[in-house]
Amino acid sequence: MTSGGAAELFGRDSELAQLRGLAGEVVAGRGNVLWLEGEPGIGKTALLRALLAEAERLGCAVHHAAADQLSQRFPLRVLLDCLAVHPKSDDPEILGIHERLRLASDDPVPAIAEQLISLVEKLCAADSLVLAVDDVQWADESSLLVWHRLSRLAEHLPLLLVAAIRPSGSRTELGAVRGEGRAAVRISVPPLDEAAKADLAAHLTGAAEVGPALLETLGRAAGNPRYVREMVLALARENHLDADGARAELTPDMTDGALPRSLAEAIAARLGFVGSDTIGLLRMAALLGPTFSVTDLRTVSERPVVALVGCVEEALTAGLLVESGSRLTFQHGLIRQALHETTPTALRLALHHQAARALASSGAPVERTGEQLLASISVDDAEIDDWGLDWLVGNSRMLAHRAPDCAEALLGSAIPLLSTHDPRREPLRTARVLAMVQLGRPEQARELSERALADTHDPSCAAELSWYLAWSLAALGLDDLATEVVETALRTPGFDRPWVARMHAVLGQVMLSRGHFEAADAAVERALAEARPARDGFALGLALHVRGAALARRCDLAEAVICYEQAGAALGDAPENTDLRLTVLGNRMMLLFGLGQAAEAEGALHEMLAIAERSATPARLAAVRLSAANHYYTIGRWEDATAELDAATELADRLDEAGRRWLHGLSGLLAGHRDDRPTLLRSLQAADCEENPATRSAAEFLLLAGAMRAEAESDPRRAVRLLAEALTEGKRFGTRYLWLPDLVRLAIGTGETEIAGRATDACAEDAAVGAVPNIVAASQHCRGLLERDPTALRAAIELYSKTSQPPRYARALEDMAVVLAERGESAQARTAYGRAVQVYQKLGATWDLRRADARMRPHGVRHARGRRHRATNGWESLTPTERQIAHLVADGLPNPDIAAALFSSRRTVEVHVSHILAKLGARSRVEIAVEATRHGGEEMRSDSRSA
Repeated sequence: MTSGGAAELFGRDSELAQLRGLAGEVVAGRGNVLWLEGEPGIGKTALLRALLAEAERLGCAVHHAAADQLSQRFPLRVLLDCLAVHPKSDDPEILGIHERLRLASDDPVPAIAEQLISLVEKLCAADSLVLAVDDVQWADESSLLVWHRLSRLAEHLPLLLVAAIRPSGSRTELGAVRGEGRAAVRISVPPLDEAAKADLAAHLTGAAEVGPALLETLGRAAGNPRYVREMVLALARENHLDADGARAELTPDMTDGALPRSLAEAIAARLGFVGSDTIGLLRMAALLGPTFSVTDLRTVSERPVVALVGCVEEALTAGLLVESGSRLTFQHGLIRQALHETTPTALRLALHHQAARALASSGAPVERTGEQLLASISVDDAEIDDWGLDWLVGNSRMLAHRAPDCAEALLGSAIPLLSTHDPRREPLRTARVLAMVQLGRPEQARELSERALADTHDPSCAAELSWYLAWSLAALGLDDLATEVVETALRTPGFDRPWVARMHAVLGQVMLSRGHFEAADAAVERALAEARPARDGFALGLALHVRGAALARRCDLAEAVICYEQAGAALGDAPENTDLRLTVLGNRMMLLFGLGQAAEAEGALHEMLAIAERSATPARLAAVRLSAANHYYTIGRWEDATAELDAATELADRLDEAGRRWLHGLSGLLAGHRDDRPTLLRSLQAADCEENPATRSAAEFLLLAGAMRAEAESDPRRAVRLLAEALTEGKRFGTRYLWLPDLVRLAIGTGETEIAGRATDACAEDAAVGAVPNIVAASQHCRGLLERDPTALRAAIELYSKTSQPPRYARALEDMAVVLAERGESAQARTAYGRAVQVYQKLGATWDLRRADARMRPHGVRHARGRRHRATNGWESLTPTERQIAHLVADGLPNPDIAAALFSSRRTVEVHVSHILAKLGARSRVEIAVEATRHGGEEMRSDSRSA
C-alpha cells in the first residue's frame, strides 16, 4: 500500500517535471507566478508539497500557508500566515510588523501591506524565495490584492508565487488576480486517465493488473486519486477484493453498485466543513439523483426558496454542487452516493415516499414522481401503500411512455399486491404490457398480454391487450399468428372504434412486411375509415405511416414523403405518440435525402433530435442518435457524427442487436477512414462480425468496415469476398448502393471482372426502380468504373455534389483520376485527384489519402502537399466546427441555441464544448469566450462560408 500523498501523484509525471523546472528557474534568478488548479483530492495539494520540497532541496527560502473559510473574514491573514508574522518570530522586522498591527487604531491594512511587500523584497535580496498559498479561493480580498502586486515583483526578482486553487472558485476578485497583465503559468491538474487509474489500483493491491469489474467500479471516482485510493482500501478492508500477485478483482458479491460502508461513512464525515443545515439539504438533494432543479429541491424539502439560498450558496462555494444550466448537480457522484447511503434505511425510504407525494402534488413530471416512489420500496419488503397504488392507476400509462424501465419495475411490484377482484389490477396489468412494448421486449409483452387476455373481463383492456399482442407477434416475425390475433379481435363485439382502427393499421403493417401490397392497402383504407371519425391521432398516424412505407417500397418516394408529413401532423405532440412520430420523421428524413432534398432532410433530423432529447425513452433516443450519426457521416460532418456516436455509446445497453451492430459498424468505418486501426479492430471485435457480416442484419457499415480492414491489410481479395457474399444475398440490404461501387473497384483491381459486372448490373437494377438520385449516382459510378468511362463518372460526381455527399463525391473523383491517368490524360487526372485530396483533407480521411496516393503513384501523378501536423492543444488544435461553436459561446448563446443555429443536437454541442474546454485548458464557458474573442470574429465568418 502507498501513502495518500504518493497516491495523489500517480499519473502526474508531466506536471512534476514542469514544477521542477519552475523551481530551477527561481534558483537561477528568474521569477514566476504559478496557478495550480484542481478539485479537492485530485492531487493539487500533493503537487504543491512536491514543488516546495524540490525548492527547499535547491536551497530556496520557502514560505507557505493554507487558507480556509475563516480567512475571508480577517484582512491579510493568509499572507501574514504565509510569511510567519507572529509574536514568536526571531526576525525583528517581522516582530515590528506584528506589533504595529496589534497597536494600530485606524485601518492598518494599507500600511501593513506596504511593509509585507518590503519584507518580500528584503527576503528576495537574501535568497531565492518561494511563497505558496493552498486553497487560495478562501483568501481575503486584501491578501489577494497584495498577491497581485507581488506578481509584479516576480518579473524582476527571484520570486516564485504559487497559488493552489479549486476551479470552482468563482469570486470576482479571484478572476481579477488571475487576469493580471503579466503572463502566469497555469497548470490544470486533470483527473487520472484510465491507464493511471489502473496503475494506481494495481500498486495499492500489489497486483500486476486490475480486473474489468474493479476498474469499472473505480470509474465512480471520476479519476480522483484520493477516492481511488480510499475505494481500493475500503474494498480490501471489507473483504470485497480477490487479489493475488497477478490480478485484483471484485468478489462476486459486489455487483449491486453500493459503496463499502466504511467508505461511504468516511466521505460523509469529511463534509463537516459546511454547516449542518447545508448537510441536511444535501441529503434531500441526494434523493433526487445526480442532477436536480431548485424547484424539485424546494418541493421535497418543503422549504421556501429564500430559505434554501444560504445552504445552496454554501454548497456551491465549497464545490460540493455546481451549476449545470438551469439545474444543480453534485460535483462528485461519490459524495451524492455517500450522503444517500449513510442515511438510515428506514428514514431514506420514508423520505423517498415523502418526496414522491410532494412531487405528485406539485404537478411534477410523472417520471420524477415514479422514480421517488420506486426508491421508496424496500428490496426485502416490496410494499406500496394505497396512495401509491392509486397514483399508479392514474399515471402508469404516461409513466410507461416517459420512463418504461421505472414503470415496469413499479408495476411488477404493485400487481402481486392486488387481489383478482381489485378493480385496479386490470388497468395496471395492461399498463405493464405497454411498458414492455415501450422497452422493445416483444417476448415479455407477448407472454404478459396472453396471460392477461385469458382472464380479463374488461372489453377496453381486452382490446388494448389484443393490440399489444399483435404488435409483439409481428415484432417477433410471427406474421401468421399476428394476423390471426387481429382477425379474432376484429370479430369480437364491444371493441372501441380507436382500437378497431389500430387493429386494421397493424394488419396493414403485417401484410406489407409479407409483400402483400393490395391487402396492405385495403387494411390501411379500413383503418383510416375507422380512425377519422374516432379522431384517434395514433391510429390515423399509424395508418398513414403504413401507407407511406408501402409507397416507398414501390419507389414512389415523393408521394411517400407527403404521406409521412400527413402522419406526423395526425400524431401531433401527444407524449404517447412520441415513438411513432420519431419513426415517421426518420423515414421522412431518409426519403428526403434520397430525393436530393438535403436541406429538408436536415430540418427533419433537427426536429427528430429535439423531440428525442426532450421526451423519448433511452432506447429510442439511442436509435435517433444513430440516425443522426449516419446522416452526418453521409454529408461529411464527421466530427458531429463522432459526437453522436459517443452519445449513442452511452446508451448502447438500450439498443437491440441490430442497433449495436449499426453503432459498431459506423464507429469502425469512421475509424477506418481516419486510419485509426486500433478503434477499427475494436469495433469489429465488439460486433462479433469477423466471420461473415453479410449474413447479419443491419450490417452494411460492418460490411464496409470489414472490407476496409482487409484492403488496409493488403488483402483485397478478402474484401471482394466479403462484399460479393453480400451481393449473393439478393436485395436483403436495401442500401447496398452504399458499397457496390467499392465492390466494383476492388473486383477490377483483383481481376475478378465477372463479380464487377454482377455488382454493376445489380446497381443498375436498383436505379431503374424509382430513379432515386443516390442510387442513380451509385449506378453511374459502378458503370464508369467497369467500363473505364469518364463520362459516367462525371455524371456520378455531379449527382454526389448535388445531393451533398462529400465522401462519395471525393471517392468518385479519385476513381475518375485513375481512369483518366490510365487513358494518358494526365492534366485532367491531376486536377480530379487534387479536388479529391482537398475533400479528403477537410474530412480528415487519412486512409483514403493513402489509398489514393498508392493508386495514382504508378501513373506518375502526385499531389504536392506538406505534411500536416495538427496541434493537440490550444486554439490551433480546434477543428472548424469547434471554433465555430467557441465563437457562438462567446456570443452568449446557450447550448440549445447553438444546436438550433447549427442544425445539431444539444448533446452533440455538449460533446464539442467539452472537447473545447479540454483543448484550451479552460475551466468555463467564460474562458472559452475570452479565447474566442481574442482570435477575432473573422475566423468564424470564414468557417461559416466554407461550411
